[in-house]
Amino acid sequence: MDLIKNNPYRTVGLLIGATAKEQEKQVRKLKQYLDAEQEPQVDFSFPVLGSLNRTVKKVEDATSRLNLDSDRLHYALFWFYSGNSITDEPAFEALRDSDIQSTIDIWSKLISSGEVTQRNSSAFHNLSTLLLWKSYEGLSISHPYFEQALDLKLRFLESDFVKELKTKSTDETFTITKNEIQLTFLNAVHLEIERLGGISVGNFVKILSKANFSAKEEFLKGYVQKPIDQIEKRVEETKHKRKANNANAANTGVEFFNTVNDELNLLKSILGISSLKYSSIADKVADEILQCGIDYFTYYRDSSTDPSNRSIEVFNLAKMLAVGNIVRQRIQENTQSLQEWIDEKPERERQKKIFADFEKLKNFIDENETKKQTAANAKQLLVNSRPYLTNIKNVLGASDNLYLGISTRIASDAQGMCVSEVNALQKFIGSAFEHSIKMGAIMMLKECVNLSWEVTNLIGSMDLIADFRDHYNNNRATLSGLRNQMTSINPIAMNTRPVISSNYRKPTSSSSGCYIATMAYGDYNHPQVIILRNFRDETLTRTKLGRLFIKSYYKISPKLVELLKKQERTNKLIRIILNQLIKMIKR
Repeated sequence: MDLIKNNPYRTVGLLIGATAKEQEKQVRKLKQYLDAEQEPQVDFSFPVLGSLNRTVKKVEDATSRLNLDSDRLHYALFWFYSGNSITDEPAFEALRDSDIQSTIDIWSKLISSGEVTQRNSSAFHNLSTLLLWKSYEGLSISHPYFEQALDLKLRFLESDFVKELKTKSTDETFTITKNEIQLTFLNAVHLEIERLGGISVGNFVKILSKANFSAKEEFLKGYVQKPIDQIEKRVEETKHKRKANNANAANTGVEFFNTVNDELNLLKSILGISSLKYSSIADKVADEILQCGIDYFTYYRDSSTDPSNRSIEVFNLAKMLAVGNIVRQRIQENTQSLQEWIDEKPERERQKKIFADFEKLKNFIDENETKKQTAANAKQLLVNSRPYLTNIKNVLGASDNLYLGISTRIASDAQGMCVSEVNALQKFIGSAFEHSIKMGAIMMLKECVNLSWEVTNLIGSMDLIADFRDHYNNNRATLSGLRNQMTSINPIAMNTRPVISSNYRKPTSSSSGCYIATMAYGDYNHPQVIILRNFRDETLTRTKLGRLFIKSYYKISPKLVELLKKQERTNKLIRIILNQLIKMIKR
């Protein structure tokens, strides 16, 4: 350590406390020997501490550095003085002989009680100086020696016997407080370790935090604000990086932790964990690291990348730093939520397999709401849904609530469509007055009931929620009764039987088209229309009554077509009636 090796007291070969006259005499002797290129006589330069390479110039420089009281005290803090001739003299002799261990043993024995007294105060100071030099003796610093040296020196400087050092090294008119002496020593050590390295500022502060001395708070406060300012700056930088790239937010959080952790530990060692200043900055850091984990998780949660392990790692780093209850609670809540998400992974993986199937079924349901409520559409819904329901069932199982829910929803919609059409037709039949229209409606109802029965049987084969199964059974029983009623009804037998004549006339060109049939079937050349035209030409034209019917028909049919051509339900009824009529014609 340069403060000791090149100490001006060492250069001139004196102990602390030498009088001005003694110093002048020693300097004069040194110059004489050096001018004569001779080795100076043995003095208190202790060659074991390192090569001096003294020159006249170096001696003069050292002398000038001992002119001011403040300088003499400064260098005295890193040199030796004799406070107890009985023990110090033998120690100095051993040091002259390069027997460092004997010197250490002499002074160590004196301070073994740990209490600084008049008898051992110089031993505290001198041993501290020697150990401070020894800590930097080798290629690397010895932390135990360095820590012990600081502890001994601060105990001495905190004692009342520091006055003796001040008296020996300065004029009696020079005034300085105990705190100022301690700060002078610590600032000098700090500069030296910054120059030499080997000990981080953090470790230096940790050592000082264990010691008790008057200037502790004042000295350490200089190590507080600068790290706080730097950490707050890094919080803002991290926040900007996180927002700019959520995909890399976890790495951003870990890097931030690694960057500020040493500084936070330094602050904690200085301020203590209960300090409001420390807890405030620590919570800021913890909260930002937590947010890095949250943003990373949010970015990847719905992707093929599993963010859970990395997010938990970042959350744990935040937990290590958090002090305040608010931040700690926020970390705990997010950790619990993340753990739940992790625990739900198997279920989430299953749902991934059926996501496309659910989307397809949802689309079917949405599309079906815009369609007509008919048994035909109900059947189509079931047919379309079946393969997707089967896939969901294979993945989730037949008893899974999610599967049962969607299966029941499809079944419920299909059943509702059948019920709507059956009820609508029954209502129409009840309000119809024309016999032929009513008969056509009955036939439509019969077809609807039969198709609804087919749909109902399909629903019965599906997996359903128990409550809906009861409703389904009731509806099935009702539909079964209606189906039995419809089976006994024969609307054809209720029609007026046709009058057949042997007379036959071809229709005139003006009446060659069957307007209503063409409207109902949508094509002049539809097979059913052709059958009706042939019946007209080959049967109706043969009788007077038939010809009268044809005449009346062509008189009113164009008006009826104009009136009914856009009424789909009526056209359907007409087709049913005409289909039954054609069956009778074929017989």
